[in-house]
Amino acid sequence: MADHEPRPKGGPTGHSRRDFLRGSGLAAATAVLTGPVIEAVPEAAAAESEPKVLSGEVSLTLQINGKDMTCKVEPRCTLLDTLRHRLDITGPKRVCDRASCGACTVILDGDPVYSCTTLAVSCEGRKIETLESFDTGEKGVPHAFVQNDGLMCGYCTPGFVTACKALLDKNPNPTLEDVKRGLDGNICRCGTYIGVFQAALDAAKAMKGA
Repeated sequence: MADHEPRPKGGPTGHSRRDFLRGSGLAAATAVLTGPVIEAVPEAAAAESEPKVLSGEVSLTLQINGKDMTCKVEPRCTLLDTLRHRLDITGPKRVCDRASCGACTVILDGDPVYSCTTLAVSCEGRKIETLESFDTGEKGVPHAFVQNDGLMCGYCTPGFVTACKALLDKNPNPTLEDVKRGLDGNICRCGTYIGVFQAALDAAKAMKGA
């Protein structure tokens, strides 16, 4: 019988199944070990480029009703929470807490704003006025509200009085339509709008000495 040539070990290619599996395992292990190292470089660079996030409390000085008042608050703290819980100024009220009712209204640089959605840190260096500073005499806005029964449950009243004061500071001689537009950011769920509007008109007359 003729001698047969020996077959290459492991088949025609000369590589056994064992060699293939051993090589595949080595490649997989290498990928696992080196993969995180390669990916860590862009991740580290991205982390360094991200903006710094403020955390903890920061010192804040606010000009409120003509006085500088200092407190410490978290950057996420609203002006309403700062006034009520850090500075004991309780004129602005928390009712809706989502800038829809106006009970939390304060005057910021002459304009009425919702303090429940205004960050306290954004108000540093600006002029803040609250209900506590308003004239309570016969020529003041609060007196006109009392005289015209411009309140019922009272939850909305501080916001209406504040918005009215802001309106009259800019327009001392408003028409009824001016008053309606100036107070359209405030809601009275009891429906005392007739008294509220008349209070604004009477307050305007009183301020002029009429």
